[in-house]
This record gives sequence, structure tokens and C-alpha cells, in this order.
Amino acid sequence: MSEVAVIGGGSFGTVIANIVAANGHAVHFWMRSESLVSQVNMQHENPEYLPGYSLGERIVATQDMAKAVTDSSVVFVAVPSASFRAVVRQIMKHAAPDVMLVSTTKGIEADSFMLMSEVLKAEAPKAKIGVLSGPNLATEIAASQLTGSVIASSQEQVRSTIQELLKSDTF
Repeated sequence: MSEVAVIGGGSFGTVIANIVAANGHAVHFWMRSESLVSQVNMQHENPEYLPGYSLGERIVATQDMAKAVTDSSVVFVAVPSASFRAVVRQIMKHAAPDVMLVSTTKGIEADSFMLMSEVLKAEAPKAKIGVLSGPNLATEIAASQLTGSVIASSQEQVRSTIQELLKSDTF
């Protein structure tokens, strides 16, 4: 598998990046904050969102969207719903048209009432679309508590790829 990008440096993006890295994949972790990029790269921690949670060496944080997604075959989008569409537009300026896009964002777009998966389809019509959702919290995942999630996609390849990237004993 080629590289994986996680877009969004909040708590959920952080745990997703760490699980993917723990499974042996290089992770490009895009975040807006320059200071958080430095802390993730130098201290292997995201102290603003998950203080004390150690991050794997395979995670490289960046503020450069092109660096994050250009060589990534899978892109997890873990940003708030209010900025989701704008961020997906940035992603698609640099990603392959048929990239695998996985939304981890809950909620709907306020103006259109569209689900995040619908926003992905509208902004990236050739992309392979998946959704990761469930009754879980990033802090529970970080604490290795048993959690459950659902992977949804109309394509078996997307479901199996996401499952493989995120497999663990507790998630």
C-alpha cells in the first residue's frame, strides 16, 4: 500500500493517524497549526488535543496539503463539518481524482443539509468514498478502551482497505 494521509489535527484525526501508523503505514498528518506540526514531529505528541498520548514514528505532520495528499492512496478527512467542504476542495487540488476518501466527520453541512459523504461525492465525483462512524470518542480509543465503529461504502475494496488500515485489538 502506498502512503496514507490524515487531514485534521484534532483528537480523532490524531488517533486515526496513530492506528494507521501502528499498522506499519507511513502517515502524512495535515494540520493547520504550525506549533502543533512541530510538536508532533519533534515530541511525537499532540499536546493540545491528546496530551500524553504517544504518536508513532511513522507519522509526519505537515501544513502543506500537497505534501500530505499527493502520494497518498487513502485520505482520512477528520475536520469539523463547518470546514469540511473547503478542506475537501483543497485536498482535491492535489490528490488523484480516484483517491480513496474516508470521512470521519459527524454531522451535516449547515447550509445544504448534506451528509459529509454527499459532500465528498459532490466535490470528488471520481473518488472512492467511505465513511467511518460509530459511538466512540477519541479519548476512549487513545486509552485503548474497547470501541466499535462502522465502515460504510458501496465498494468492497474501500471497506476492506479501511478495515485493514485500522485493525487493532480494541478499535
